[in-house]
Formats: sequence, C-alpha cells, structure tokens
Amino acid sequence: MRKREILALSALTFSMGVILGFLISPAKNGFGNNAGNTIHNNYYKEPSTEDKS
Repeated sequence: MRKREILALSALTFSMGVILGFLISPAKNGFGNNAGNTIHNNYYKEPSTEDKS
C-alpha cells in the first residue's frame, strides 16, 4: 500500500469511530447537573396533571 492509501484508510476508520462513538454514547438524552445533595433526573418529563398543593 502507498502512503496515500494508508493515510486515507486511517482517516476513514478514525472518522467512522468518532461517528459510531457519538451514536452509541450514553449522553444522547442530555447532561444533568448533579452538584447537590439530591438526585434529580434532568431530562424532559411531561408535566403532571395532579396538583401537589
């Protein structure tokens, strides 16, 4: 193989790895802030129909 083919193949495999990493990453639903003493799910939830007062 020539150097040009090796460079093209390595660039292709690297970019495919980055794309597959984004697709199967656990952060697809967003990031949360867990900087407190409580545990909250920071993803979008439908508003409750019950009144909590």
